[in-house]
Amino acid sequence: MKTFKLHALQVIDGQQGKMKQNPIPLTDGLIINMENEEHTWFLDAVVSKEDAATFEREQEAERNLLVSVVITSKDNHPAVMITSIESITDLEHGKSIVLKGNIVSGRDDVLEDVFEDILEEGIELEEVLSEFKRRVEKLEAYSDKTIEEVYETFKKDKKYQLL
Repeated sequence: MKTFKLHALQVIDGQQGKMKQNPIPLTDGLIINMENEEHTWFLDAVVSKEDAATFEREQEAERNLLVSVVITSKDNHPAVMITSIESITDLEHGKSIVLKGNIVSGRDDVLEDVFEDILEEGIELEEVLSEFKRRVEKLEAYSDKTIEEVYETFKKDKKYQLL
């Protein structure tokens, strides 16, 4: 088992046909890699009581959440996780939201999208490396594309109920 600092949390909403990432301000947070065969992760996000309302609605509706998380350092690339809400606990100042999930997309998936686009565009072999480096510097646009693909995959899967 390994524990890391949770630096950022966004809830991904794909309703009304548009992908939207809703940032959730954190008072504190950690993420635990259980290092088990199921590749389970637990997130504990301490948020304001107002921001906890989103999680309370989703817990009541028994829906899964697709979330984007930044782990360890604020400069790290986000990972996308499919999660379920395990518990919501009242604290003196805010609430603790515990999510259980699995990473479904990370930096490698985004890099794969960059490379696929380069190949599809038919960029000349001698230009591939420089074009790849240029696009990697702008991964945010590809992150959005990857998140949208992941969301659509899980939305179609009958075992998950998404926002």
